[in-house]
Amino acid sequence: MEESAIRMKAYAVSFNEIRVYLSKNYYNGISSKFYLKDLWTEEIVLLQGDALDSSNSDFQEYALHTTFEIGRVYKIIDAYGLTCFLDFSKLSMCKEFDDFYYYDGNDLGCTYTKERCTFKVWAPLSTGIILKIIKDHKEHLYSMERGDKGVYHCVVDGDLENAQYFYLVKHAGNYEITMDPYAYAASSNGRTNIVVDLEKIQIQSYQLPPMKQKTDAIIYETSVRDFSMADSSGMKNKGKFLAFTEEGTSTDCGYSTGLDYLTHLGITHLQLMPINDFATVDERNPLELYNWGYDPAQYNVTEGSYVTDSEDGYKRIAEAKQMIEALHSRGIRVVLDVVYNHMHDVNQNALEKTVPHYFFRRYADGNLSNGSWCGNDVNTTAKMCRKYILDMCKRWQFLYGIDGFRFDLMGLIDIETIELINQQCKSVDPSFMIYGEGWNMMTAIDEDKRTTIQNNRQVPDIGFFNDFFRDTLRGTNQMESKGYFSGDTYKTNDAIRAMCNFEMFDNISQSINYIECHDNATTYDKLQISNYDESDDIKKKRLRLALAAVILSQGIPFIHSGQEFFRTKYGLENTYNAGDQVNALDWKRRDEEIETVELIKFLIRLRKNNPCFRYNDYEIMRENISMENLEHRMIKYQLHQDEGEYSDFIIYLNPSPDSFDVEIEDKYKIIYHSENNQIIDGKVTISGVSFVIVAR
Repeated sequence: MEESAIRMKAYAVSFNEIRVYLSKNYYNGISSKFYLKDLWTEEIVLLQGDALDSSNSDFQEYALHTTFEIGRVYKIIDAYGLTCFLDFSKLSMCKEFDDFYYYDGNDLGCTYTKERCTFKVWAPLSTGIILKIIKDHKEHLYSMERGDKGVYHCVVDGDLENAQYFYLVKHAGNYEITMDPYAYAASSNGRTNIVVDLEKIQIQSYQLPPMKQKTDAIIYETSVRDFSMADSSGMKNKGKFLAFTEEGTSTDCGYSTGLDYLTHLGITHLQLMPINDFATVDERNPLELYNWGYDPAQYNVTEGSYVTDSEDGYKRIAEAKQMIEALHSRGIRVVLDVVYNHMHDVNQNALEKTVPHYFFRRYADGNLSNGSWCGNDVNTTAKMCRKYILDMCKRWQFLYGIDGFRFDLMGLIDIETIELINQQCKSVDPSFMIYGEGWNMMTAIDEDKRTTIQNNRQVPDIGFFNDFFRDTLRGTNQMESKGYFSGDTYKTNDAIRAMCNFEMFDNISQSINYIECHDNATTYDKLQISNYDESDDIKKKRLRLALAAVILSQGIPFIHSGQEFFRTKYGLENTYNAGDQVNALDWKRRDEEIETVELIKFLIRLRKNNPCFRYNDYEIMRENISMENLEHRMIKYQLHQDEGEYSDFIIYLNPSPDSFDVEIEDKYKIIYHSENNQIIDGKVTISGVSFVIVAR
């Protein structure tokens, strides 16, 4: 109904206060009396209170005081007999609500046995819930009983395996269809949830050896869809979880793709862009629309377009697990990109429908916080919202075998929630990794409570994408801007600080070093603009230089898939819905740039085999690492170690067009030179836009 057509509305705003809004187009908004009527008992109570001074030009506001029982249906009646339902939705915003209705049980959702199923949903503001089950083409309705802490429950006898279900939740007199926020499976496009027997989804589990330290990680980011969609991928299950289980796939030239390629490259962690159910791809017709998946619809089930049959609840779980275990079988850990900062559509979301105004952060006036720029921020400080996120993180870890989380817009999530997630995950797997985007977005919690990069010392075990590293080495996200490796040698000292940063973080393992990820233009595309006057050969040399710095710097290296063979998105910066032609990984470039691919493999192996590139302690770093600015253009990066392939390394990184002759001590040998120069008479030439690694 249009707001202008509403004559009266009423909200419970605390456990003993009701706010009534009376239209000024109706008796000038004046009523001498208001009554509260219990529709179950027919009891009517005269309310006490006063009209409030208000700047609202449309409604006169009244504050009325009484007691009521949440879960019952009430109407407000004014002096002229006008009525409206009492709306409990704003009650969730009062501070007492969280403590009174917090439910610590681990049995929300559907608990399946062959004999019966128990359904439970937390909906304390609801005045009634009906469970609808569809089994063997027959529909059944069950009234759910309200219990302690506002948890509605229902036990249905019989074997409901593969039955579809949803809830009809009643608020202020109206029923709304909503999904189960704790369901394990769903039919296509979130029409219904599906009952599954988790005992039937048992997949071989590979136990990976523990990581000694987080700086041992080498992270590679990709999208499930992008990874296999191109014809050049050689994979059969294009755009699906199962593509990651295929062995022996190759390019037209016979070079490895897919799982074999990841193994060949030598990465330790594969970061998957969101695999939970997202909104804007039609799961029945997935090729019609494209999206990265940062528009979550359901946190609790996997994305149906990534499954071979989106109607099959079991396949949603099993095929995701098969993908993860196939990666585990190759020694690759899996990090899941999670979007616990916003949802696609608040009004259509199951969380909002079950408990209005609770799961999404709001200002005191009731307006939604929008630090995400997507229309809403998840209310992570609310106790049951925090519990929900913790429960979902536990599900991804226990049921699916996830080894880490990358938090999208982590700065919108409060520090306490992130710390609790970290403690929960680490208690099961000490090697579990958590990192994310620590940008300081304007959300409705205090800045000192946000998990931002500025607050990194409050969360010393949490990693952050290092934008100082990115902006210094490749330039800002403005396409024209240059970084150190694109030729701005005025940034030489900053580049030294970026590669070996003693000041920015509480712990060196907090620094996720990257120059490219799914967001913004690829580095290769950026170089087409920032270095437009250089040849393609020089641009590629610059990108190799930058990649060498990413892999060999102190901290944790992060590589965007295809970056190592000069991935292009044809100059587009934000390709979240740009389609497969732009986003699909072009494996032909793997054939064309085999030399660079092998270089990245070599650098990864060098990092793995030599602990001096993986120091995890600042004092040890200070004792064993030095960096120099040579001629305000070139960096000399010197490392020592007591164990590994070599004792000492010197790496010269020269993004300037000038050549430099440097003296090399006896016993050093060149292990990599991009120009194939040799040590002659104790000297080696560092050509323009190149790097050299010598070791002894």
